[in-house]
Amino acid sequence: MANKLSIVEKSAKMRTLQADDTFKLALQEITEQQVAVFVDADSSTEQREKAHDMICALRKIDDYFDSVKTDEVMYNRKLTKGESAP
Repeated sequence: MANKLSIVEKSAKMRTLQADDTFKLALQEITEQQVAVFVDADSSTEQREKAHDMICALRKIDDYFDSVKTDEVMYNRKLTKGESAP
């Protein structure tokens, strides 16, 4: 994105994305595919490592969404206390 979003705007966009059924379905299907590779006894070590890395990456995305929401909560608390926030 060319312009920088405020904490509130970014959090709103993240909530919208997380609530999107297509996005949720895509993440769920990708996760299920990778778990299937990971637990398949016929998968090679390299395939399992790649599946593990993909699952970790998907969790990082979810963690990022959570951190953005936490940033918004902290920002709003600062506003209600009268402090200046970024």
